[in-house]
Formats: sequence, structure tokens, C-alpha cells
Amino acid sequence: MSAVVTVLLTIGEEAELITPHHDATAPLRVPSHRIAAQAGLPANELPGRRFTVERLTATDADGFTLVHDPRR
Repeated sequence: MSAVVTVLLTIGEEAELITPHHDATAPLRVPSHRIAAQAGLPANELPGRRFTVERLTATDADGFTLVHDPRR
């Protein structure tokens, strides 16, 4: 099942995500380099962006695709 997530911010090598199961007070943390590689953007451009994910669990997310790319 796919879901839409938002990168709240990046801290070091991790990105904090708001998901249907994680709010801003307890965000999900995943490696920012994974999101950047899968979505095709630099890690410093992740905060504030929305992505669909192919897999979302209580402890991980994977298969990131940028929802809207304003660069195109």
C-alpha cells in the first residue's frame, strides 16, 4: 500500500517524516540518503517535500517518489 509522507527536516544523516502513522511530535526517522537516491534529489532539498512511498511500516519507509517537482 502506498502512502504520502512529508519530510519535516533533516538532522545529520537522517530525515524526519510525517506519515499517516507519525505526526510532527513523533516523526519517523529514515536515512536521508535513501530518500535522495530514490527520488533523484539532493538531500539538502528534502525538507518540506512530499513523497509517495511504496512501503510504510511503524519503523521504516521505502520506495520514495517525489509528489510534485517544481524544477520541471
